[in-house]
Amino acid sequence: MERIILQAGLRTALTKGERNQIRREGGVPAILYGKSVEPTPIYITPEAFKKLAHHNGYGLVELQVDGKGTYSAMVHKIEREPVSKRVLHIDFHAVQMNEPVDVDVPIILVGLEQVEKRGGIVQQQVREVMVRALPADVPEHVSADISSLEIGQALLVGQLPIPERCELKSDPDQVVLSVIEPKNAPPELEIEPKEPELVHDTEGKGEEAYV
Repeated sequence: MERIILQAGLRTALTKGERNQIRREGGVPAILYGKSVEPTPIYITPEAFKKLAHHNGYGLVELQVDGKGTYSAMVHKIEREPVSKRVLHIDFHAVQMNEPVDVDVPIILVGLEQVEKRGGIVQQQVREVMVRALPADVPEHVSADISSLEIGQALLVGQLPIPERCELKSDPDQVVLSVIEPKNAPPELEIEPKEPELVHDTEGKGEEAYV
């Protein structure tokens, strides 16, 4: 996993207005905590937030906190505004590089277009999977190739390609997604073969014919 270097500053208990000012300037209020780290209110700079957003908010980060030092950490929680989805606050969990961690990793779907071309609709129930690994071995995402799935089939958590150095912690029998028919698909019509009709002779020739 690529390590992202982020610049962060210390912050005291700020008022709501001061926190909003940080957000208006492109930064994000945050907190850093962990096994050997006291909860420390911080904020990440606008440049640091852009780096984090580029990696979808996941991954191992190196937090360089002004006046405190450098910490290896992982994003534990991202709080978003319900409507606009704007990031309001981030929880960073300080980690030890030689101790395994449990992390939720996003699932990336590959081959979605092929399924849709065959008329299938993908209903995804699970978007993250939990794995246990050393911080440096945690993947940024898990790719699931669904190109061969047909209507009526499903993908289970246990079928995901989990990297060798990671241990799956989610329920392997949980359904990640299923492929269904469109709701407005027209029903298939069964056409029965028509029996030949017997036509009687009306001219008195004593012959009958099938049409």
